This record gives sequence, C-alpha cells and structure tokens, in this order.
Amino acid sequence: MSNSIFNIGNELQLIINEIIESGGEVNEETENALIIKEGELQNKSQSYGYLIKSMEYDVNTIDSEINRLEGLKRVRNNTIKRLKTVLSDSMQQFEVEELKTATLKINFRKSQTVEILDEDLIPKEFKTVKVTTSISKAEIKKAIKNGELVVGADLIDHKNIQIK
Repeated sequence: MSNSIFNIGNELQLIINEIIESGGEVNEETENALIIKEGELQNKSQSYGYLIKSMEYDVNTIDSEINRLEGLKRVRNNTIKRLKTVLSDSMQQFEVEELKTATLKINFRKSQTVEILDEDLIPKEFKTVKVTTSISKAEIKKAIKNGELVVGADLIDHKNIQIK
C-alpha cells in the first residue's frame, strides 16, 4: 500500500520534528523511518524537496531576523556611547564628580590603562610571540589538479544534492 503525498509529508514532518527536538540526533528507529523505499521514491523525494526548501526558507528568515536585531543592538549601543560621552563631558565641564537622585547615582570611576608608545623599546620579557599555521585548501586542490602529489592530502569527489 502506497502512502499519499500528504501522508508521506505529514509522516516526514513528524520525523523531522523528532530529529529537531533531539538536537539533530537520529536514532535507529528514526533512521529506518527515513529510508526511502523504491516504490515511494517519486512521492517521497518531492516531499523531501518541499520540506528542505521550507526549512531553508525558515533558516533564511531566522538569519534576516538575527541581522535585523543585530542592527537594532548596534544602534542602541552607539546611542548609549554618545549619551555617556555627552553626560561625561558635561559633568567634567562643570567639574561635577557625582550626581545623585532618588533612583540613580552617576559618578566617575577611576581606572588605569597602559599605552604603548613604541613597541620596539618594550623589553623582551613583556612580549609574547604567537605563531599560527594555516593550510590553503584552494592551493592544495590546484596542485593536485595539476598532477602534483601532495602528501597528507587527497582530492575527494562528492555528489551534492541540488533542489530548485
């Protein structure tokens, strides 16, 4: 008996919800439920495709919302900096060290920072040397494609599914 596209889609959505709720973990029962039987390939592949496109849309929507919220956060942080600067400048101009109200206390806190005037004059004991190594996969790929043998690397072919 073949499931309708609707039932297959609903079953698939329930399975996907289980996977999402388990943090992306797929147990044996869930994996068996996801196996596509040859007779249902066309219907299930269509359902998979629509579900993937729907989830990709959700991810894009979430990314857009994150970007929007990060923009709002950036604007508010810039406003906070400007307001603090204006308040600080005004207090310093009138030589006021502290302001108290019924609900707020505004004052200056002293702090110290080190300013490096000339790095070359700083003694060696105060310097830390950091070494980083990075591998250029693009250069390795180019070398292997040109017939060079790159020990420790290999070029692997993949089949990536595309849904349009």
